[in-house]
Amino acid sequence: MLAVFGLLALLGIVLLSHIGFDADPLHTKNPHTEAMQTLYDLGDSPLTNPFTIDILAPNAEAAQGLAEKLRKLALVSDVLSINSFVPAEQQQKLSMIADAATLMGPSLVPTDTPPPPTIEEIRAAAEKAHQKLGPALTKLPSDHVLAAIDADLGKLAAASDAVVIAADRALTRFLPAELDRLRASLEAEPVSLQTLPPDLTRDWLLPDGRARVQVLPKPEAGNTKGLAQFVTEVAAVAPDAGGAAVTIEATSATIVGAFRSAAIAAVISIAVILFIALRRLLDMSLVLAPLLLSSLMTVIVIVLSGLLLNYANIIALPLLLGVGVSFNIYFVMNWRAGQTSMLGSATARAILFSALTTGTAFGSLALSAHPGTASMGTLLLISLGCTLVASLAFIPALLSAVPGPRR
Repeated sequence: MLAVFGLLALLGIVLLSHIGFDADPLHTKNPHTEAMQTLYDLGDSPLTNPFTIDILAPNAEAAQGLAEKLRKLALVSDVLSINSFVPAEQQQKLSMIADAATLMGPSLVPTDTPPPPTIEEIRAAAEKAHQKLGPALTKLPSDHVLAAIDADLGKLAAASDAVVIAADRALTRFLPAELDRLRASLEAEPVSLQTLPPDLTRDWLLPDGRARVQVLPKPEAGNTKGLAQFVTEVAAVAPDAGGAAVTIEATSATIVGAFRSAAIAAVISIAVILFIALRRLLDMSLVLAPLLLSSLMTVIVIVLSGLLLNYANIIALPLLLGVGVSFNIYFVMNWRAGQTSMLGSATARAILFSALTTGTAFGSLALSAHPGTASMGTLLLISLGCTLVASLAFIPALLSAVPGPRR
């Protein structure tokens, strides 16, 4: 049994570096709420993706050169800067707009404004269109869109005055504004950085001339691994990059590093307290060995099951150390008192019932509809199970292989 647990400990040490951390804080939220579904829909578009990177270039020309380098990266979908709002090939496009204005201009600027149509004129126009569409429908499929329009025109021609007025208002409500926009678009002029609107340039240019560059990720950067690779690629080109994606990656690295330091400090503190309480290095080691083994077995289960640490369940790590050491010390104290039947003692039954009670509480967390809370309960259950295995299987085998202390 000691050899088997030794192999498990070695496997846990090997897999220790393979523990993943989910750096996306949105994954700890309930994805079925309306707000989260809307946010995910916005994230599907490159222009509304929240995980972007922002860079400050010395000027607009430097921003253009930096954007060309960034567009070549594997996980970059597009790069925006102040230069993105200046169209390319303007002369060719302006010539096409001028031709369109020549053809459409007279009809968009009538010489006289006729009075609004009467109800009878609207009804007559609907009937005329209905009669014109009839012969064409025989040559089209029965489910063609014109069939539905023809049916609506027939109903409109025979509708009451109130329905005709409501239909006319609904169809022409936005028409004047759309015609104004069309007339304005046909009067396009050359665009340069100097002619851009001030309310647009203030989002992309600072008063001292520095220009903002925004890097948009591809869909492949939507997971933790892809986001980390996206940040790494951009940081290799622009080391001073910032923005939401860089902040999330830096935050996750800080949190993981902090909990790593806290775990090491906690183990050292536990060792010191145990040495003070037990006054023997061997006894202290007998309590710590199952604690470390249960932690490594938890690592094995986490990695092999694909469970990731996140901003919620990482809080449970300090609890794992406390639960792990509390079970072990009872067996060691009984062993010091000369007891040899570990599993047949009342202590073993008390530890089992205590673990079941604690597991019930952790299980209620694991059944939560909130992903962050559920992941915390799942991790606590896994650790509790590994701790129970180490306490009821490893400790008796370990204590039976160690000579009992002198009385």
